[in-house]
This record gives sequence, structure tokens and C-alpha cells, in this order.
Amino acid sequence: MHKYRNQIIGSLIFMLAVVIGVIVFFNARDLAKKLGEFPLWIFIPVIALKWVNWALRYFEWQYFLRVIGVKATLRGETRPATETQPATVKIRDSFILWMASLPLALSPGKAAEVVKALVFKNMTGVPASRTVPIIIAERLVDGIAVVLLVMVSALIGGSKLFNSDAVNQGYVQALIVFSILFMVAVILVVQVRSLAMTLIHLIARLPFIGRFQHSLLVIYESSYEMARLRHIARTVGFGIGAYFCDCVGFYLMLLGLGEKASAELFTQAVFILGFSVVVSALSALPGGAGGREFTIGAMLTGIVAMEKSAIGAAVLMIGIFQVWFGVLVGIVLALIFRKHLFPPSLEAEIQAYERHKEEHTPVLA
Repeated sequence: MHKYRNQIIGSLIFMLAVVIGVIVFFNARDLAKKLGEFPLWIFIPVIALKWVNWALRYFEWQYFLRVIGVKATLRGETRPATETQPATVKIRDSFILWMASLPLALSPGKAAEVVKALVFKNMTGVPASRTVPIIIAERLVDGIAVVLLVMVSALIGGSKLFNSDAVNQGYVQALIVFSILFMVAVILVVQVRSLAMTLIHLIARLPFIGRFQHSLLVIYESSYEMARLRHIARTVGFGIGAYFCDCVGFYLMLLGLGEKASAELFTQAVFILGFSVVVSALSALPGGAGGREFTIGAMLTGIVAMEKSAIGAAVLMIGIFQVWFGVLVGIVLALIFRKHLFPPSLEAEIQAYERHKEEHTPVLA
């Protein structure tokens, strides 16, 4: 557990350095003045929208748990499967785990998110190989949702979005096409069994990682059902709703910073925030820090033509509500429920996982 904790702490330090860089670049005194003028009441709907975002994304997680045969219960207890009954998870336990795992996404390559699967295994006995694909599916669904929002806003915004030097239409189109092709490729590889088996057998011939063939087969079987179009279509709706809430919150922030309410500004807000999410995801930086700030800052300058201090305030606030707020809530819940989420038996589970990984043996049993 110490290894993953250190990864998250390192990521938080990097993200804090980015925040300091933003403050220095936009001038701390000007930023303080602009933030001091911001109407505090706007934070109420913005925070409420963030909780709606989390609720919708949690529904994705719960939906996929049902796909792999885990039964949710409101009043029953979380317990492993028996010969006659499937594994059961109490909705309260599932929600606390999902929320407490928000900081795990900050680790390099999101490697620490495997802890979420190991905690769930410790709770329910469900093998991590069954739940790791859910984490991958969540990322896939969220990616599709964001790309769709960017595409729709780009079509509605039209030439007004691309008249600025800050937005290169060819670059935007190329990035969207690449994202779509990548997500389609993932779905095809999972759904076309012969192609997936061929890739797994090729991996089996490679040195070192070839011993993971059994784990890959188990993960593939779990992913096969989740990547079906009917499941993706249903959960993408949750993803669109979740990220649309963030876009509305971003729009409210822009209004609070002095921009006039209009349909054009709302379209710009959806496009800018959505495109920044795509860029930050592809950057693979902790929490998307750096890529998000640069993209939002450049686009607010070129598309919305905001003043420098207002741009700096917008960049800071969206970073707080996109990442830092979730990190804070996740850490608080992890501390409050640490005995329930991280019992001594979990440490043994993680150590076994790390030991098997170092030995290049199947680890996600």
C-alpha cells in the first residue's frame, strides 16, 4: 500500500507545482483580486453539479458490477458468493469505495487503481480479474462521452470556434478521429474473439510478460461481456450526463468571472472543457495537470477573448472542481472508513499481488 500511497503523493506534489506555476504566470495579486470579486453563491450549484457528476459515474460502476454478476443490496450485507447465491455488495459500501478511490486515478498510468479491485476482492471475494475490466470500461465509456460532447459542440459552434489562432481545426479533427479510432479498436479487439485470442497468444510468446497469459485470458473473458454495444450504449448516457454537469459548472464559472450569458458562450464552454479533458487524458500526466491548464488557458484567450486575470481564475477554479475537490473528498472518506476499506487482510492481498507481479506469474486470480 505504501508504494501506491507514495505514487499518489508524488502526483499531488506535481499537480501542486502546476498550480503554483499558474499563480505565478497569471500574477498572484491580479488573481487574488479577480477571485475576490467572484460571486460566492455560484459555488453552490457548481458543487451540486459535481455531486451529480459523481452519482452518474457511480451508476456506471454499479451497472458493470451487475454485468459481472455482483448483486447490489440496500439493506443486506456485503458478502462473498456461495454455492447458491452470487456475491453481494451493500450499496453504501460500494459507493464509499468508489468515492474513496478517486485519488487513485492520479497515480502514474493510473496504476494505483488496481487497489480498488483488490479492496473489492477483500470485501466480496470477487477476483480482481473480474473487476479490473470494469475500471477499464469506465475509462472507455467516459472517453466516448467526452468525445461525443466535443463533436456536438464543435458542430454547433461551427466556424466561430475555429476563427481563432488558439484553435487549429485540423489538429482538433485529428485528435477526435484518433480518439474515436482508438476506442473503436479497443471494442473490436474485445468483441472479435479470434482477434483477441491471437493477440493473447502472441503475448504468450514474449519474454517476461508471456507468463501473464492466464491472467489476460481471465480479464478478456470479463471484458467480453462489458464491451458489448448494449452495455456501452447504456452507460455512455451516464458519462454524457456526468461530463455535461461539469460543462454547466464551467459555464457558471465563466458567468461569475464577468462573461455575458449566451448560447454561444455555453457552446464554447462545452467545447473547451471537453477538449481539455481529451488533451489531459492523452498527456498521461498525473490528474491531467499541465495539459488541462494550458488547453483551457489558450482556448479562453483565443475563443472567448477573456482578460488575463479572468483566464487565470477560470483555470484555477476548474482545476479545483475537476480534480482537487474529488481528491479531498476521496481522502476524507478513506480516512473516515479506513478500518472498513483497508483492514490488515488487504495489506496481505496487496503484498501477494506485488510479489506475484515481480515473479511474472498470473496475478489477478
